[in-house]
Amino acid sequence: MLIALIPRSYSSTHRHFIGRSIVIILTAVIKDQIARIRLPHLKYVLSALLFSLGTLWAIEAAGIDITDLVLIPFFLAYLGINYLIIKL
Repeated sequence: MLIALIPRSYSSTHRHFIGRSIVIILTAVIKDQIARIRLPHLKYVLSALLFSLGTLWAIEAAGIDITDLVLIPFFLAYLGINYLIIKL
């Protein structure tokens, strides 16, 4: 992931620095709220996100050209599947 964050030009270096700064500042500001998130809930949501991204990339690797907006229904579907697996 760090390699993907390396800026490609001087103008993008400024945006990159600004983006990193915003993330660091927001993390410092909402640190207490983030710390209250229970680990199982975080795993539940992140696994749905990873499965969504994996499905999108697999479809794109198969040569099917689709929009990234498909991530939203994939995420919701995997979130529901995770919920059913955990509750049953």
